[in-house]
Amino acid sequence: MSDGMYTPWGVAQTQHQLAEDVFLVQTTDELGGVLITSARAEEMLSDRARTLGQHWQGFLAFEQEEAIMAVFYEHPEFYPWVEEELTERFAEDALRSGYPAYFNA
Repeated sequence: MSDGMYTPWGVAQTQHQLAEDVFLVQTTDELGGVLITSARAEEMLSDRARTLGQHWQGFLAFEQEEAIMAVFYEHPEFYPWVEEELTERFAEDALRSGYPAYFNA
């Protein structure tokens, strides 16, 4: 994946590889999210988290407003700008607000 690639949110202006087959992308419109190859998402995310992703060209796309929190909740190490425990708590609060059914297992 390279800068300038088309994403579900527009043309990527920046992209950071968070892990193998996991990318954080941002567009000029302040949109973006996490793209995870479908195969990798199957290995590393729960069924609940995968249902929040949008299928897009061999990836699951998690938009940055809410769905991305499922990725950061299950893998807080992917958000290196804040300590993992704080990331997990923040992600859990956002999921409980935006996707309360996520916790109904």
